[in-house]
Amino acid sequence: MCDSRRDLAAVVLLVGAVLAWTARLVCVGNLDAVALAAKVAIPDPVSALDWPELHVQAIIPQPDERPLVLVLVLLLVNWPAHPERAATLLVALPSDDQRSVPLLSRWCATQASVSPVRQRAGDLELRRRQSLERVRAELIAEDICPPPSA
Repeated sequence: MCDSRRDLAAVVLLVGAVLAWTARLVCVGNLDAVALAAKVAIPDPVSALDWPELHVQAIIPQPDERPLVLVLVLLLVNWPAHPERAATLLVALPSDDQRSVPLLSRWCATQASVSPVRQRAGDLELRRRQSLERVRAELIAEDICPPPSA
């Protein structure tokens, strides 16, 4: 009797874990689909934030001088579908955010596919595709590198 209850509990636990994992995958897939649909609506994006995806090529955080409010970070990004299109983003992260710089560095090292999303009033969110990992920052400046002339 006790073994059958244990077996039933194990099955219920397993089914619950599978359902939770499936819900997570559906949520992540939905986020990717919505982000891509919003980007496809812009036929010729002018800003790197309008690209469907980007790769972080380099990350240069502000030297460690203990900022009071914000940490400035330079990001060199490119559009994987159009490698000739690149941009430099200057973003500001909260000084108490200890997670974003290592996360951006890991995305750079692994060439992770990142979805940029504009938020309110100059804020942006970078979210790694097929994941819930995200970095929220304030966009200070953006410099689009012109494509090479033919």
